[in-house]
Amino acid sequence: MPDNLRTFAALFATIVFALMTVAMLVVALLMAPLAGSFFALVFGGLTLFSGLVLFKSFRQGRTGLEGSGVGRQEQRRILNLANHSAGRLTAEEAAVECNLSVEQAKLLLDNLVQQGAADTWVSDSGSMVYVFQGLLEDDKATAEDPMKLLEP
Repeated sequence: MPDNLRTFAALFATIVFALMTVAMLVVALLMAPLAGSFFALVFGGLTLFSGLVLFKSFRQGRTGLEGSGVGRQEQRRILNLANHSAGRLTAEEAAVECNLSVEQAKLLLDNLVQQGAADTWVSDSGSMVYVFQGLLEDDKATAEDPMKLLEP
């Protein structure tokens, strides 16, 4: 199941759970004393509110990066740095050059890998290197016109 569909399903289930909780609590309020039912109603209302907030965030196309304090601007800085680094970059380089924590840099770089903009390679020393195929100079130099392959 794709991540977006899984997220949507989780949000939908949260809203359904909240609505069911509120409905049961309304019935409880009509049949039981107010003391326990009031707190249960507050719980159901908070659950509904949080589900609606999550649903609104999902509908606006927010990603997990925004919750971590990093976003599109930082992603552009990472891509710019990769462009100036011959298409190869480590998380530590990205953290230093883009004024991010190593964790934030890894999150951004891993997100770019998930989007298909980069690959992960391992250097001889064992460090993780993020490789942006579209930014490699040697890759551009060897590019050829695909139509030439069709000509006799």
